[in-house]
Amino acid sequence: MRKRKIAVVGLADDASHAFRSMLRIVDGRGGISWTLAAPDEADVLLAGVHSGEEVVKPWARTNKPLIAVYEGAATRPLTPYTLHHPFRVMQLLGVLDDVDLALAGAAPNEPARPTHRIGDASWGFAESLRLLARSSSSGQFYVAGHGHERLFVRDDLSAYYASTDMAQRLAHTALDLPALVLSSQTPPAQFECRPVFELAWFTGLHGPETPAPWLDRQAAHRLRRWPDFGRLRGTRDQLALAALLTHGSYSRTRLIETSRQSAGRVDRFLNACALSGVLHSSNEAIAANDATNTFVANSAARLGGLIRGLRSRLGLTG
Repeated sequence: MRKRKIAVVGLADDASHAFRSMLRIVDGRGGISWTLAAPDEADVLLAGVHSGEEVVKPWARTNKPLIAVYEGAATRPLTPYTLHHPFRVMQLLGVLDDVDLALAGAAPNEPARPTHRIGDASWGFAESLRLLARSSSSGQFYVAGHGHERLFVRDDLSAYYASTDMAQRLAHTALDLPALVLSSQTPPAQFECRPVFELAWFTGLHGPETPAPWLDRQAAHRLRRWPDFGRLRGTRDQLALAALLTHGSYSRTRLIETSRQSAGRVDRFLNACALSGVLHSSNEAIAANDATNTFVANSAARLGGLIRGLRSRLGLTG
């Protein structure tokens, strides 16, 4: 049985008590033993809204997973691992399984490497948004651009603000934006308030047709959860890629071959998923004959697979 240590900071008393109770329930499931530990001894940090920078900021400089807790009707943080309070056992179990997979393919004590390529301005805004997701929040705004051609992002990643025209263009084309910088100003009253997930998705989707600097070309990728295609107006090609990555893990090369889509289109989809926090990537090798990676590439089989998956999740299989 694998042993994992998790530290808990910044939770209110009721949330902390609920988490500890549920951790005892899931302990041992999937061959993983979870125990509570101090932050300097833990493999994983569970951080609530009351977390202090003295704990979160040093943690963000490592490759150790951080699970961000958000409360009630608050917007989901733009981080790879999140947990909504009030907690649910199956939600907690799913997040812990994802974290365990990440730990299995990473060196937890290895410092995070800077991934921004100096001189590659095409990734400047996307990289600054990605790094902001790894920073602790203090209620400030970051800005990119000037005048009406600018947008603001809250440092807690709860929302971004832009003019109506800019928000509409963002959904259809790449915007030439510099990297985000800390701002002493607040968004103009006429700017729209919109979810950061949308900003991250379209930034990746309309960016360069190459893998983002932080994506490993050799890694195996799968979806943590489906993107909000209702809001994002996903295309048929995007739905097909999402279906593949829900069924199993795929390397970039295998995903291009199986989906029969162009490399540029696949790269943009992976970039969008990674930047918006719905992509899980692992350096573990993929077996060529792994049944979970076999997917018949025609629409009838794809639809049938989706229906079977939904029935299984709902407990309707006989």
